[in-house]
Amino acid sequence: MKSWLRPLAGLPALALVLVACSELPKETTTTTTGLISTTTANPTTTTTFDEGPCPVVFCVTYHIRPEAIWSDGQPVTADDFIYTHQIMADPDNGPVVTLGYDLVEMAEVIDDKTVKFGFSEVYGAWRTLFGIVLPAHIGDPSDLSVTASAFRVHEQVEDDRIVLRRNSNFWSSTDLASGLPVGDVDQVEFVFIESVRDRLSGLETAEVDVINPDPLAWIVADLREMSEAVAVVSAGSFWEHIDFNHDDPLLGQGWVREAMALAIDRENILDQTVRTLGGEIGTLDNSIWMTQAETYSSHYEVPFDPVRGEQILQDHFCVKGDDGIYSCQGRRMTFAWSTTVGDEFRAKTADLVQDSLQQIGIEVDVDFRTPSDLFAGDVFFGDPGVWQLINFSWKAAADPHLGNSTYYCTGNAPSGFGALNVNRYCNDQIEALIRSTDQIVDSSLRAETYNEADRLYMEDMAIIPLYQKPSLLAWNIGLSGPVPNMSRATDMWNLAAWAGKESIVVALETEPSDLDPVAPWNEDTALVMKSVLAGAFSTTPSLEFVPVLIESADTHVSER
Repeated sequence: MKSWLRPLAGLPALALVLVACSELPKETTTTTTGLISTTTANPTTTTTFDEGPCPVVFCVTYHIRPEAIWSDGQPVTADDFIYTHQIMADPDNGPVVTLGYDLVEMAEVIDDKTVKFGFSEVYGAWRTLFGIVLPAHIGDPSDLSVTASAFRVHEQVEDDRIVLRRNSNFWSSTDLASGLPVGDVDQVEFVFIESVRDRLSGLETAEVDVINPDPLAWIVADLREMSEAVAVVSAGSFWEHIDFNHDDPLLGQGWVREAMALAIDRENILDQTVRTLGGEIGTLDNSIWMTQAETYSSHYEVPFDPVRGEQILQDHFCVKGDDGIYSCQGRRMTFAWSTTVGDEFRAKTADLVQDSLQQIGIEVDVDFRTPSDLFAGDVFFGDPGVWQLINFSWKAAADPHLGNSTYYCTGNAPSGFGALNVNRYCNDQIEALIRSTDQIVDSSLRAETYNEADRLYMEDMAIIPLYQKPSLLAWNIGLSGPVPNMSRATDMWNLAAWAGKESIVVALETEPSDLDPVAPWNEDTALVMKSVLAGAFSTTPSLEFVPVLIESADTHVSER
């Protein structure tokens, strides 16, 4: 669940590569779980392009739903998948967009409703590909008047609103993401209201039907007073944590981290921060999967036990000074804590941790920085002379592959560690497990491997996970169907199932600057785009990938 988008920070025409092989055809074995079947080559035999399931290292075959059609009546075909790959693999669209697509080195149209892609290497995150599919017969990715989803763009009124109309040719009687019956909402208007007070007022007067503002205490309080509105606070996609700088001579030792972790009362931190908003927000005990995920397991098992924490200091011959602060190995136990200014929950966390650690003889000096300063490379990836403890959040998603470098001992970070390894932590076994997930196709085995890496990471107290920052979704009581889906950008994931009103108005904070499907999206743009774009898979609130435009997909791993 953690496909990650970090606070850092996207093949021209597809070449068909035919690989000639003189070896005998490979026998294969196939196992099927749900709608996804995995075909694994027997390593004692071989395959050819003409006879075997995969002529290269790794292939994915997509079986498109026979009934799937575009809103103009044309069928969704293999050509649409190939066209989409050509668009997504264009390097001008940036490394995040092209990731995975750039590994494709061959394609084969098996029939109108079946297409196979061959990859230069096994790609464990293959389910993240084709999250959107574009119509080849239109030839314009930005034309969202032709879609295969339940809605299409009817008109875009500059600086005013974007109007969606129900696709009269929608080919399914159910919302394919949720499996629920299609609802009766026929029109969706996105309006742009910068002032959150005006968005709240619009919801109260029923001029607006849906809003998803930041979950500030006063906003939640106002919503609770509205008799005609439903407001849900839930665990969101940004997860808060405390990092140790492992290059610090003391923090690099496990017993120091353990003493500090035992003294930090995470439940009290949640009680005085995110739980003040209501909603059921629990502690987060995993650095890879979020609490909603079916694959989530609790691995951080450090109790609140400050007495034991101080005893650890004494057991390691630390000496308590007259001011109550210990010195260990000849160094005063004073640590620099960095975080962002202006975040009331982070300020409260800093206060609580400062008080807790003071009780066991450890001093924390808090340094509040602007976000632009904190996340600058020389600070964010700084050595212990810049910070020793840091409190910030990562953004998670349904697949964790984009965050793999967080666990790498070497990479492209300014420090020489993995590109996202802020805390300079290195464990060869964890790195090997994380790297192996790139080559694991089976989703269950891949999740188990990630969880084993996380278990070791948490046992070593590499970081202290805290909680998922809350997300807020509110809607008019006459509307049924809305269900939060972790990220504000996916709140309308099951729009096709919404019912109770023929026309609804959704208030966004900002106007999407561009409705180009492959351009970088902010959250407001993503909300519009995901309302009209359909792909091979969609993601449920439990962070499962469910087929939408496809019936199933077969993966083939060859000896090569």
